[in-house]
Amino acid sequence: MQTKAQGQARDPRGFGRWLRFCACAALRLLRGEDLAGRLLWTQDAAAELLACGFPGLLAVPERLFAQTAALFPERCRLAAARRGEKELLEAIRFVERRCGARFDWDRFLARCERESRRARRIGALAEGLRALAPPPIDTRTPQTALRSLSENR
Repeated sequence: MQTKAQGQARDPRGFGRWLRFCACAALRLLRGEDLAGRLLWTQDAAAELLACGFPGLLAVPERLFAQTAALFPERCRLAAARRGEKELLEAIRFVERRCGARFDWDRFLARCERESRRARRIGALAEGLRALAPPPIDTRTPQTALRSLSENR
């Protein structure tokens, strides 16, 4: 039987993003930087990628830090999923005005290229795993299973 705490367990895939945010925040604090007004709450994965173009801001994955949102009532939010090019440019300009930070297109494009390389590596890995998968066996009847086994092996 699951307890309430076990039923509300967080998705472990977010741990890397959570750890990256905490490390970046700690590094900025150690440098003596003030985080107030330098946080950009990202509402989706596309917004996190877009936030890479703002090197002066610290992207906060809103899904991972939803419980702390009340501590930052005047937070600057960015959502990018399922938006058109014009809307994304308006969102970039809004963040620039609101936070006083300039968008670095070169840094953004470099991050996009890194994500593309990562996607290609994951795709190649998936293809490699698919090649290792055994062929399916037809199990409708014992005869079809034997036939399928002899054909596949």
